[in-house]
Amino acid sequence: MAIVGYMGSGKSTVGRIVAEELGWTLVDLDEAVAERMEASIPEIFESSGEPRFRALERRELLGALDGPRESVVACGGGVVIDPRNRTRLVEVPTVFLWEDADVLYRRTRGPERPLRGTNFEDFSRRYAERLPYYLEVAALQIEPRNRPPRRVADEILEWVYSE
Repeated sequence: MAIVGYMGSGKSTVGRIVAEELGWTLVDLDEAVAERMEASIPEIFESSGEPRFRALERRELLGALDGPRESVVACGGGVVIDPRNRTRLVEVPTVFLWEDADVLYRRTRGPERPLRGTNFEDFSRRYAERLPYYLEVAALQIEPRNRPPRRVADEILEWVYSE
């Protein structure tokens, strides 16, 4: 299972709860890339650039999706940019956490977000560009609407158990 959405949508937090409830492994793609490179995501962007980061992200995505079926993959916000990633995400149960752009903007003002954008216009433009891709890969769309992560995770779990 994969969870996609824009930065700040709660992919890692919700994914951790879902994985724990199912007794599965959580694979956080950003953490996996940072661990492999022994550097933070902002450091990777600064030293190697976005194309290198995206190549590393793709490798980690494929490794996670081709690994044990009992895993929840919390994808980075830009994983859907690559059409090859979208093709692969369509093949697995993928959840899109669809949050309002202004809520996400407020949540992502920290320096650990390399593509957070300098202003709301940049941020929302990038979100709008990615939105069709999130929708393309999503087998389930959930609007967290600022609900606690546990409630969002419960909605995903209900879907998993009904499949």
